[in-house]
Amino acid sequence: MNSAFAKVSNLKVNRTSKIAITIASSTFFLYAFGQAPIFKNILAGAFSCSG
Repeated sequence: MNSAFAKVSNLKVNRTSKIAITIASSTFFLYAFGQAPIFKNILAGAFSCSG
């Protein structure tokens, strides 16, 4: 019973850390995406073409 509880708590920690890593990496990617002027030009061109 003790080992089952440890497995469950371990699964929760793994899931939480995966979510945290995903959020951190996506935030960093969006920050780098916003900092790069090349991407800004591509985004502006795509919006101006579609609009």
